[in-house]
Amino acid sequence: MVERAPRVFYVPNEFGGFLQLGFRDPLQALAKTGAIAALEAFSVLNAIRSGEDPERSRDELVRRVREFRPDILLMQHLGHTGLRRHHFAALREACVSDFIYHEADPYSRFLHPLPPEARNAGRAADVVFTVGKGVFRDNFRRAGSRDVRWVPSAYEPGRSENFDRAIRTDRPYDVVIVANKNRPRLRGLPNWRDRIRFVELMQEHFGGRLAVFGRGWDGPTAKGPVPFEEQDSAITSGWISANWDHFADEDSYFSNRLPISLAAGSIHATTEHVGYDGVFGPATGKFLLRGSGPEALVEEIDRVLANTSVDERLAAITAGRRFAAEHFRQDDLMVHMVNWRTQWIDPVAARSVWPPHGGGHR
Repeated sequence: MVERAPRVFYVPNEFGGFLQLGFRDPLQALAKTGAIAALEAFSVLNAIRSGEDPERSRDELVRRVREFRPDILLMQHLGHTGLRRHHFAALREACVSDFIYHEADPYSRFLHPLPPEARNAGRAADVVFTVGKGVFRDNFRRAGSRDVRWVPSAYEPGRSENFDRAIRTDRPYDVVIVANKNRPRLRGLPNWRDRIRFVELMQEHFGGRLAVFGRGWDGPTAKGPVPFEEQDSAITSGWISANWDHFADEDSYFSNRLPISLAAGSIHATTEHVGYDGVFGPATGKFLLRGSGPEALVEEIDRVLANTSVDERLAAITAGRRFAAEHFRQDDLMVHMVNWRTQWIDPVAARSVWPPHGGGHR
């Protein structure tokens, strides 16, 4: 562990009223305790979308980082910012020690390719963290990234009070799906047909026991879109939350739907992926249902509902919530990323200042 606290400059992916609480809250908490010596944050995306001149906003980012001279420059998902190679070269030069890039959005190679800003950031950064071990990681390696590491998708403990509430016992539905229907005219996200097939099978099999939240669905099970801030309440209106991934072939990938569902308090059913056995041990089978195809996942959901009591489901949900708190809190994972090469921050000490959301993490 280093003998001095680091200076951290954070560039979040946020604009308008949406803030990256999973990074902002713990960074500010660590700064208050002195574990971070100085902290500054600037969203170039927010500046541009607020009407500021784009090129001046990009130059302003470089100017601020140069003046701040951070030990750690932490950047996230820079699509639509227009940052180019010369910007990243200047940012790398201004960073004293660790330039870290975090990309939590999924990208395929051709259908939904990595944005140019992400490629340039990955080339300049000392380390890149991404949420898949297959194509996602290869995208950055092809772009010239020197060190690409996997980090799981996470939930933000401060995003919802539900992460800290008693587990819900009133469940009007057996199963809930939170997903948008993506039926593109030309091209769309991978596996979109499988997602539609899965939802249609679920509608046929469960009828009124199912609620589907999201854009594009119709029929009696369709409940319409739900705001991101309220999706945890929608998820916990059923005993099981279900999802079919768009990136079903990506090694070790899952979206934040999985950790959010577990942390909010639900058994979760999802697509089987290569690598899951290394992420989820045998004991997770009670609260994480996996299927290699839409039909297989429907059968697994039906089996669990038919063969478990309310008490057994509540016990499984409690275990899943605990697992999410131990493995998928964004604040813990942020410290893991910051400490990728040097232990700037003591993880145990950091946990002592986190809010106690997430099902008994402390």
